Amino acid sequence: MADCELCGVARPTLCPVKVNDPGVEAAYPTGTWKGINEECLNSCHEANLKRVPANGAKKCDLCGIKNVPFFQVRTRVPMFQEPYHREVDKALCESCLEACEETLRRREAEKEEGHHH
Repeated sequence: MADCELCGVARPTLCPVKVNDPGVEAAYPTGTWKGINEECLNSCHEANLKRVPANGAKKCDLCGIKNVPFFQVRTRVPMFQEPYHREVDKALCESCLEACEETLRRREAEKEEGHHH
């Protein structure tokens, strides 16, 4: 089990998203992998289409970069009481949104390939 980097939900498998984390750029110049569940990946896709600015965000919630434009991603964070989840706005940079789009395209291609066998 692994936790989603955006909402914290533990899942047996996550979608790997390759991001450029400035905190570890010297050690990993080509990027690092972050795990996101499919629901959050779809939320990132919707956010990329809408491009709503995340006002007041100080850093990207996925890679940690600062001082760039951020976009709002609405995720559902689970709770242990009714209504059992709450909507939370996360902030992602353009680079991470594009990395999520690439992961989504790769997943859809894998699903299509699975249907053809």
